Amino acid sequence: MNIPKTDHIFNRSGLAAFSDLNSIEQKDLFSKLEKEQDSFLERQSEFLSRDYKWPLDPLHTWSRIWEYPYVYYHLKKAVESPGLPHDFRVVDLGSAVTFFPFSIAKLGCRVHCLDIDSTCGPNLERAANVVSHSPGKVDFGMISDGRFPLKDGEVDAVYCVSVLEHIPDFENTIEEVYRILKPNGLFVLTIDLDLCGYKEIGTSGYYRLRQALSKYFYLKEPEFTMHPMDMLPFRSGPFPYITYSTWQSWQFHMKQRIRHLLGKKSVSFLPNLAVWGAAMTKGAL
Repeated sequence: MNIPKTDHIFNRSGLAAFSDLNSIEQKDLFSKLEKEQDSFLERQSEFLSRDYKWPLDPLHTWSRIWEYPYVYYHLKKAVESPGLPHDFRVVDLGSAVTFFPFSIAKLGCRVHCLDIDSTCGPNLERAANVVSHSPGKVDFGMISDGRFPLKDGEVDAVYCVSVLEHIPDFENTIEEVYRILKPNGLFVLTIDLDLCGYKEIGTSGYYRLRQALSKYFYLKEPEFTMHPMDMLPFRSGPFPYITYSTWQSWQFHMKQRIRHLLGKKSVSFLPNLAVWGAAMTKGAL
């Protein structure tokens, strides 16, 4: 079997790997983004309202340690590609209020933050007045009835970080992403996968999602198969980025077997989440 060689760990689609976190490429990008989030949070008292309910430190929320560097890498790579327009327009889909669109704007992009939460707009507008993001721009638009406030073929790229799996009618959202993207536009997507299959994107939801994506997009980067022991999962406790060991797996399944024999309901167990990412190109229907 021939394994494709890449010049960067993120030149791929597929599951996040625990070993990625030990790579020089990921560490460099994460360190850069960590500094930018620190600067963003230092100014939050100047723009963030008390009714804002989302995490204030998303970069250190388990899967974001991989997702933000992954998305940043692919957007930076696209911006630096020869022959692209000077006014590179990007959509942050399900943006909330974070440092990340300001980091993307620093690449020279005009970033349109889209969300269904009306509290995000005023907060982002105030943040744009105090948070450095030159030479780009950051603005906000409300998603209304599943419709994006943008014209057909208006933007060069869309990124969506762990949002799509929370939308029951994600087919409509995927169609909207396709609609607003220019021909050959870039769609960078990350989602959390439920390994137990009980909620969010389980087995059936994952295949449904991949089928919906395949109607509109091609994988820009090859999809690698990750070894199960190298998969980046979530687990509770003081060390949340540790893989699910063989001993833990055996212990868990034995407990579930005993519960079953005793006539008790089996219970789910952390880690039950993995993260999947893909860099895709808009296709032609």
